[in-house]
Amino acid sequence: MNRLQKANDYIQENKHTVQSRPIYHFSPEIGWMNDPNGFVYYKGRYHLFYQYYPYDITWNDMHWGHATTENFIDWEHLPVAMANDKAYDANGCFSGSAIEKDGKLYLMYTGHIDPNMGFDRDEPEIAERQCVAISEDGVRFEKYQLNPVIGEKQLPEGYLICDFRDPKIVEADGVYYCVLSVRNTQRRGEIIMFKSEDLLEWTFHSSIYQSKFEENTLLECPDLFRIDDKDVLLFSEMPCDPEFAGEIQNKTVYVIGQMDFEKGHFLPESKGLLDYGQTFYAPQSTEGKEGERLLIGWMHRWHETAPPKEYGFNGMMSLPRKLDVKDGQLIQQPFIETDTYFSSIIADQHVQLDNGEELKFEGKPTGYMQVKIPTTSGKFEINLNKSGEKSTTVEVDIENNTLSLTSDYGNQGEIKVETLSVITQDEILLEIYLDLHSVELYLNSGEKVISFTAYDTDKGTDVVFGGTGVAPVGTAGQVPRPASFHLVYRD
Repeated sequence: MNRLQKANDYIQENKHTVQSRPIYHFSPEIGWMNDPNGFVYYKGRYHLFYQYYPYDITWNDMHWGHATTENFIDWEHLPVAMANDKAYDANGCFSGSAIEKDGKLYLMYTGHIDPNMGFDRDEPEIAERQCVAISEDGVRFEKYQLNPVIGEKQLPEGYLICDFRDPKIVEADGVYYCVLSVRNTQRRGEIIMFKSEDLLEWTFHSSIYQSKFEENTLLECPDLFRIDDKDVLLFSEMPCDPEFAGEIQNKTVYVIGQMDFEKGHFLPESKGLLDYGQTFYAPQSTEGKEGERLLIGWMHRWHETAPPKEYGFNGMMSLPRKLDVKDGQLIQQPFIETDTYFSSIIADQHVQLDNGEELKFEGKPTGYMQVKIPTTSGKFEINLNKSGEKSTTVEVDIENNTLSLTSDYGNQGEIKVETLSVITQDEILLEIYLDLHSVELYLNSGEKVISFTAYDTDKGTDVVFGGTGVAPVGTAGQVPRPASFHLVYRD
């Protein structure tokens, strides 16, 4: 039996054993999932491929899982698209992208060779080369007979084949370009670009972005797209070598600027974080049905405690996010029909809480919360998943213009946003999406986003608001003003 058929048979025979999958965040039917791959709108549906190992809840030989959707809530799981069954991808079909050409769907991915499977890294034995698979129907894929299409022959001197991966294809003026992550001989990360007329014959074009030596970072999963009159480059950062693991946090960055495809030159103008949490990595974008730019990312915290083995799965995707550029900043808004999906309004009211006062809801495992906070308000807390003394706590401090998230679940430190808004306004808007194992918080219609995950089995469902009050500046000794907010809560 071939590896592809073996994987699909295993899924069908064992998927009924899986427990506690997220309600509205995408997750695999069974097994391990990481990076989103091949995110594309094709033949009337959104296709999402992903790094996948169906046989266990830990990372191993990477396959490409596959699912489609029309609304990002209801998903159809399709057969595994690719397994590591060729000499050039024997140890994994690593991350890549998808593009339509002449009605066919082309996948470009990294064929990974590592006899030790990453557990005892020996760089001279590791090779990563770029490969292509093609489909007439978007379901069954044939790997190109002349794979790999980008390897040692196309990679210039000064770069290491052991870390050369994650192709993202874009088209500009009838020419195909591919941005790739690579480690240079200084052992630091770069994003380089190749070009092609047919998706099969590729030549090196340029290096479009280089990390600084002192940053000690490796760059992964690049993406490049245009919104209005700006080009946006995304990449995920990780320590370039194990000795920097304590000082470099895995995170995802955007750089807004201008891309000159003909010259192969990217001019950065501004830079920022895609997500302030520690559970958003390797995102990939696509052009949506109406021409909008959509993004989806892997929600996973590095070195996170795995879910209970009896759950039978590990990994989930973020909500899709619609992207816009405003005042040099990337704006991200959830791209699901919130008002339709979360239909039961539990509360819709103006609330004021003095020191020590609480407002409590008997919530459910999933929900949506919208909180509007006047900038004249005091300090307050939102306790999510409250159970006894345990909760995930969001603290908003209007006086100091900060927001922090801490949790008794998931063994994670404080996440802090130092500036709530870059735009002067009369209120702060929080939108919180709560699922079985995650919290996604959007600040001021997507100016900033925080993602959080925890698989603890003892999480509660209550939601508690608490006011702590802050005295107006210059009025020491007077009665603190109350925490004030307008609340909508749905499940």
